[in-house]
Amino acid sequence: MASGWPVTADGQYYQAEGKFLIPVDPSSGAAIIMLRPEGGIGVGFTAVEKGDPGKHAEIDETTSFTPLAWDDPTPASFSWTPITPPTDTTPGVWRAVVALHEGRPGEDGDTVLNPNDFDNPAPGKFPVVNADLDGFELQTQKVGGLYIPATVNSTPAGNPNYTLATRSIPAQDFDYRLRVLGSSIVTGTGADVRVDLVARLNDESGGNIVARAIGMAGQNPPPHKFDPLPPAGSPLDYYKIAKGQPAMIYIRAERQSGSDTFTTAAATTLLGVEVVPLP
Repeated sequence: MASGWPVTADGQYYQAEGKFLIPVDPSSGAAIIMLRPEGGIGVGFTAVEKGDPGKHAEIDETTSFTPLAWDDPTPASFSWTPITPPTDTTPGVWRAVVALHEGRPGEDGDTVLNPNDFDNPAPGKFPVVNADLDGFELQTQKVGGLYIPATVNSTPAGNPNYTLATRSIPAQDFDYRLRVLGSSIVTGTGADVRVDLVARLNDESGGNIVARAIGMAGQNPPPHKFDPLPPAGSPLDYYKIAKGQPAMIYIRAERQSGSDTFTTAAATTLLGVEVVPLP
């Protein structure tokens, strides 16, 4: 209760004079009452009475946002709208209502990439996303090539195994495997023989077999045609050649059973090796 305010003769009421400002539009705000002690001045006066504490306002976490195009004539705005009106015992809940313009479109840039923007530029390389996903680097396109042996040997009689051709493969800028293609006619010196064509990797007699043409027993079996596949269950390292490593393929005719031998002719033998990039 204020001190220094005059009271009525019976001591039941304070005596004051002042102004009442009541808005014409009730929704525009609260009424304002300005009081001063009766006969006093309206500067530095104290409150007549302290009111009860009001309820706090609560802010809804969801914002009602309306994006506006940069050239939309609608003015930007910000306001609060009641979601739950306040009562004498519960606080009100209010939500922000916002309308803002997007930024004006920027001008087209004039940046042009050139090879010197990357480390170690070289013909045939192109930019790809790096392993850290934070930039670009140059890589060789993963496109293999076909390599044909310079010569093919005919197999003379009397040999249980014979190398028909070899082919060196230059190092690649990516991990790769080799796909051996081709065919040959194998003729036995007798009926007691079965021969396979095999492609061995990096060792003529003991290298991993990365392709095979399985033959039939007999003196005149059907032409042998390569299946460019390693044995079932082979691990990746069985046929994989690492980035930066060259390779050598030995294409051979190897007797699988029988006591007779066989022959092949260069004229009826076609062979090639294709580089296949690995992911």
